[in-house]
Amino acid sequence: MVDIAVASMTGETGRKPLTKWILISYAAPATPLALAGLPIAVYLPAVYADGFGLSLFWVGLLITLSRITDVVTDPIIGFLSDKLRTRWGRRKPFVLLGTPIYAAGMYLLFIAPGGFSDVTVFGSTFSSGYPWMFCMMVLLYLGSTIKDLPYSAWGAELADNYNDRTLVMSWREGFSVSGALLSAFIPAILLFWGISKPVDVVFFLVGFMCVVMPIVVANALISVPEWPVVESQNKRVPLIEGLKVVIKNRPYVLLVVIFAFSSMGAAMTNSLSFFFVKHVLVAGELYGLYLAPYFLCQIVAIPLWFKLSRKIGKHRATMIAIGWYAFWASWLPLIAIAPSSWFTAFEIPRLLSFLPADTYQSMVEYFEGIDTGKFLFFLIVMCLKGSAIGALSALPSAMCADVIDVDTAETGQRRAGAYFSIWSMVRKGAYALGVTIGLSLVVWFGFDAQADPRNTTNSEFSLLMLACVYSVFPALFKFVGVPLLWSYPLTEAKLREVQAKIADG
Repeated sequence: MVDIAVASMTGETGRKPLTKWILISYAAPATPLALAGLPIAVYLPAVYADGFGLSLFWVGLLITLSRITDVVTDPIIGFLSDKLRTRWGRRKPFVLLGTPIYAAGMYLLFIAPGGFSDVTVFGSTFSSGYPWMFCMMVLLYLGSTIKDLPYSAWGAELADNYNDRTLVMSWREGFSVSGALLSAFIPAILLFWGISKPVDVVFFLVGFMCVVMPIVVANALISVPEWPVVESQNKRVPLIEGLKVVIKNRPYVLLVVIFAFSSMGAAMTNSLSFFFVKHVLVAGELYGLYLAPYFLCQIVAIPLWFKLSRKIGKHRATMIAIGWYAFWASWLPLIAIAPSSWFTAFEIPRLLSFLPADTYQSMVEYFEGIDTGKFLFFLIVMCLKGSAIGALSALPSAMCADVIDVDTAETGQRRAGAYFSIWSMVRKGAYALGVTIGLSLVVWFGFDAQADPRNTTNSEFSLLMLACVYSVFPALFKFVGVPLLWSYPLTEAKLREVQAKIADG
């Protein structure tokens, strides 16, 4: 885990230093959440389009439509978690309630169906998989809203210092990437047992998540404090009026715009990654092997990004992370257009020639029929690109915690729930929209997900555009935020001024 000095909290009445155990306990629920995140982000289109034979276009559209409910539920849950007062705190009851709903939605989405049949409604015939997927995703996202919004607000309120907030979010991101790493190693291990189909892989991932999540959530509820609410203004701000104040918070609005585009780009990459590996690299059976080192590089790089953010600020560090991500993403379309001879130096049999004869022969047979030169080149580039992902997740969350202080200085209240509700609503909506854009674009460019990758009917152009929509387009979406980050106003010095105003009441 991230080996960084434990934060020492001062400032608000009743606060005590956060021990490493508290930081670990708060961050641990991010692990099973990431275990669930991989099936949703990566395997969902593959399971329903490639596994169940549904239309890739309609799968993407339903993913977007299922997020419409967040427009209603996110602000309501955020408002209620700010307003609630119980002996257990404001945030913990929601985390407790949302966890089983989320787990049930995840289980039913991926495991329960087994198969679908055609149904006829009002003269139209379609697969029962479409309404099932839609309804289960709505249930899943409802549980996610109830659980995750208060969980994020809870974390934002654990610290009140510019760098300490980054520390809290770095721990959470470290556990999140650890969960993603674990979810990547599970498919890699299953691969050696002959289990490579997405439908079969998610069975193990979701089952493991349903066992681990209740344990770590219960520990967090018991071990992690929720500090008493200290507000200079006791008059409650109505929901609509509160949202108006949020919208007037300029640093927050900038963050929402920046990372809405970033989320759209991430959605395009995640939803198309399996299809890229299967149809461009023609190595779908090795998909699990690529995920493990990719996520490992993310977790290794987090402490480095944390140190950089302390030196130059979170917004500047995020700009560098975007540039690093985009540079390496631009190399991936080369795989689709360049001949295999360009990648000879990366061929795995060539690199493993030092092994004993029997071991070497078994490895050659294992990779038979796969262009290992392109695959290893892809793996190296993805590891370098992936090292920026941790920064693009942890730093924005810490910045969001900072902008809440601007609101507190204005209203005299602690309304992290309202802020994270809008953050979550926009992020999830943007992500769903990115899935739809990505899947629709590749279909428009002529890509057929059902084609045999080894004797493909996909044209070279459609595969090239699949590579571009998978890598270059997301980088362009992320670059939208660079000029906004350059002029981002809430620096560490400015935050100290805001917090001094809060302290003065």
